[in-house]
Amino acid sequence: MLLVTISVILSLALVVIVQRFARTLLLSMISGFTLFVVMNPTLRWSLVKLILASVQDKSFVTLIPAVFFIYFLGEIMEISKDAEKLTESVQKLFDGSRGAVVFIPSAIGLMPMPAGAMFTAPMVDQIGKGISSLDKMTINYWFRHCLEFFWPVYPAMYLLSGLTSTKVGTISLKLLPLFVMAFLIGWFYLNGLRFVKLNRLSKDEAKHLWPLLPILSVGFLILLFKMEGYFALLLVSTFYALIRIRYVLISLKRTLKKLDVVPILLLVFMFKHAMMDFNLGERMSQELGNLGFGMKIVAVSLPLLIGMSTGITHAALGISYPVVVGMGGQQLGLLTYVFSVLGVLLSPVHLCLVLTLDYFKVDLMKAFLKMIPLVTIVGFIGYLLYT
Repeated sequence: MLLVTISVILSLALVVIVQRFARTLLLSMISGFTLFVVMNPTLRWSLVKLILASVQDKSFVTLIPAVFFIYFLGEIMEISKDAEKLTESVQKLFDGSRGAVVFIPSAIGLMPMPAGAMFTAPMVDQIGKGISSLDKMTINYWFRHCLEFFWPVYPAMYLLSGLTSTKVGTISLKLLPLFVMAFLIGWFYLNGLRFVKLNRLSKDEAKHLWPLLPILSVGFLILLFKMEGYFALLLVSTFYALIRIRYVLISLKRTLKKLDVVPILLLVFMFKHAMMDFNLGERMSQELGNLGFGMKIVAVSLPLLIGMSTGITHAALGISYPVVVGMGGQQLGLLTYVFSVLGVLLSPVHLCLVLTLDYFKVDLMKAFLKMIPLVTIVGFIGYLLYT
């Protein structure tokens, strides 16, 4: 029986369908999670336990202030017109090309941070005037995350290093060709045959780039000083608020109005704990293994499904790779990693996707349809490179 696998597929499908017609992300998340609970009897009497596990989860507890400070910093930048001036200078630097829109999420993608795609969304929104909301959302999301294919600062890569007894640097170098392909494919798919053109900036125009320094400093504080993301954001947003103190009150008021996203984030974590705390991820892997699939098919399908159902790359990898190894696929670690990343990119419970869909007011189904060609092509190339 494939009860868990079917319940995961149907619940994720319901999230997409309800959001498509109701256009309310919270309602679609509630619908999908309710179906998931109904189809898995072990969860029916454990809702209180799931809620408690989620609100006590350190990642959830630290995510809420991180999201708050991201919104707060974005509001101050917008109200003070710093974002507008930054936008104008970046557009001038890139000669008005879409390279300006790609530059921001790519730069921030070098430094993992909670809800990182949401961090760059306001800037992409400003810089991408004239670009559709769907394209802005996809560009921001894709170029923020395609660095995860090789950049050696993401947790899942260290997990893969431990599981395969391979140095992180070696893994990163082997994955580099896929990142290059993912970046170029994303560029041509989302920007066409336009190429980057750079202009020289005047001193005044260059000065307007200064907000990039506090933005990038968040990543440096996380990477170099091992700070928690929310604390780095607190320091940077406090510094920015002191510089632009007359805009603080109105920014706080506007930020508080955006915290209706918290119930959605709670449901995301409930999905995660349902999969991991009740061993549903392991049961799914057993179900797929019992079907008699070959190890290559399992190395593709299992991390893809678990990535979509948890929205967490290292969870998908950690659950999937031991199963693949058990089938004799020790050499398929990189393949499992690639499809773990791709599964998370298509996950309706991935925090970055949830937050940026809400920010850009983009339909979930349209976002999926836009990204599926990208994911399919990159997945095919990954399969050829790492099998």
